[in-house]
Amino acid sequence: MQLAEERRRLIGEAVDREGKVLAAELAQRFQTSEDTIRRDLRDLDLAGRLRRVHGGAVRRAGGEASFGQREGAALQRKALLAQALRSLLQPGDTVLIDAGSTNLALARQLDDGCAATIVTNSPHIALALGEFRQTRVILLGGTYSAQCGAVLGARTLADIEQLRADLCIVGLCGLDSRRLGASDGEEAILKRAMLAGSARRAAAALNERFGAPSPFFLGMPNELDHLAVEADLPAQHVAALRDVAGGPELLFAERA
Repeated sequence: MQLAEERRRLIGEAVDREGKVLAAELAQRFQTSEDTIRRDLRDLDLAGRLRRVHGGAVRRAGGEASFGQREGAALQRKALLAQALRSLLQPGDTVLIDAGSTNLALARQLDDGCAATIVTNSPHIALALGEFRQTRVILLGGTYSAQCGAVLGARTLADIEQLRADLCIVGLCGLDSRRLGASDGEEAILKRAMLAGSARRAAAALNERFGAPSPFFLGMPNELDHLAVEADLPAQHVAALRDVAGGPELLFAERA
C-alpha cells in the first residue's frame, strides 16, 4: 500500500512536470479512489504546491509558496534531511544557518552545546533555539520578509560579509548538476555571501527541488562540501551530482 505522503509527493511532481492533472486519471494511476485524490489535492493546495481546479489541479502561478505554506509541508521528509545534517555541527564551531523550512527542522533537532555560536537570518530559527545557554544564538538584522521567512537587505548583507563561519547551511529553491538557484534576488545575494564567507558549506534538498524553476543563480554545486538528499532520490540525479568535478559529498537521509 502506498503511503499518503509518497503519493502526494508524486502528485506534486506530476503537476510540476505536466502543468495540469485530472483527479480521475490520478485515481487510476495510483489505484485509489477519487475522494482520496481530492483530499490529496486539497492538502497540496494548502501547502502551496499546486492550485486546485474543478476536476483536478494545475501548476501554481506566482512562484515560490510562502514560508508559512512551506513550513507545514513534508514535515517527516524534512526532519529526515535535518538528521543527515546534524553531524556536520561541531562544538566550538561558528555556524551560519540560512532561513528555510528544512533548516528550521534542523534547528528543532539541535542540542544546546552543539556549536559555540549559531548565526541566522531567520527569526523562526532563532526562536527555535531561544532556550540555548551553552550555544550563543545571534539573529542578523534587516527587514523581515514574511514570504521568505527571513531578514533581508543591505544591513543583513553587511553583517554576513563581516562574519567568518566554520560552517554555513544554505537553503536551496532549485538545483541541478550545473547550478544552485533561489527564487528571490535578494535572497540569492545573501546566500552567495554566506557561501563565500564560510570554511565548510552544506545544504539539503527535497527531491522536488531537483530541476525546479529557480530564476536567480547563487552558486555551483561544487561550491558545496555536503548535500543532504532523500533516500529515494532518483538515480539520474545521484549520477549527475557524482559526475560534478569537486562536487559535494552526498548525505543520504534515512528512508521514511
